[in-house]
Amino acid sequence: MRFSPAVDALAVGLVVGLVGAECATTCTTTRMSGPAEWIRGNMVEIPAGSFGMGCDDATASDNQKPVHAVTVASFRLDRTEVTVAAYGECVRAGRCSEPEAFRDERGNYRSFCNWRHPQGRATHPANCVDFQQATSFCTWAGKRLPSEEEWEYAARGGAEGRKYPWGNDEPNETRLNACGNECPRNLAAKGFPSAPPLYPASDGWPETAPVGSFPAGASKDGVLDLAGNVWEWTGSLFATYDGSRTENKRVLRGGSWGGGDARTERTTNRFRLDATTRAQFLGFRCAN
Repeated sequence: MRFSPAVDALAVGLVVGLVGAECATTCTTTRMSGPAEWIRGNMVEIPAGSFGMGCDDATASDNQKPVHAVTVASFRLDRTEVTVAAYGECVRAGRCSEPEAFRDERGNYRSFCNWRHPQGRATHPANCVDFQQATSFCTWAGKRLPSEEEWEYAARGGAEGRKYPWGNDEPNETRLNACGNECPRNLAAKGFPSAPPLYPASDGWPETAPVGSFPAGASKDGVLDLAGNVWEWTGSLFATYDGSRTENKRVLRGGSWGGGDARTERTTNRFRLDATTRAQFLGFRCAN
């Protein structure tokens, strides 16, 4: 198990975080004036710039094509995904609804949900949340969801055009929480189909990992977990890059802990879902 200074930053609010973990078990709404600094802070400054968005590689899906020039203004991005503890504070404040809660039931995706999990999982990402829940949290925290342009720009290191947030080397168990050899066994034990792992070794986490557990996977600017752990909601509606088609679905980025194909963890990869979808692989981070 690996932890980074990003998790230490959350320690400022660990007492509150433990309350958040308790909230994820027995939550009582208490209206509060606003989020604490440990929730509002812990962000990374991403400088303005231009880059080639998308991928024309033969292995890339059509919705990543064509590569096109995009200019992004400077913004700030959460260093890590929003945790169960942080989300619990929003619920306590009466500004967020509860995510889908853990349910110990074979074949039920809620068996992977971190909310009300018997292990607590205070520093794990808040998962099983839909787009509106993610939006509500970010608004309460004085932030917003990033656009997919901002997300990809940060993940690729701007004009560096990185294939993965850490660079161009292929994923392994030190760089992200995807599907290592622990993942298929866990999925099968819970009644879900399993597939070959992304890498042969274990990354130490059969489901989500505490945020910031893989510092070797940091982006150029020090943003963590932009590949793996949970797919991240963005504020963008889906549209093809050539403008030929739009869909009333929201774009997600970053891959997840169940990823067994390296292509899903690439910085250019796009996923889209109905905004009301809640699932074990879905979480978010905020920007401003």
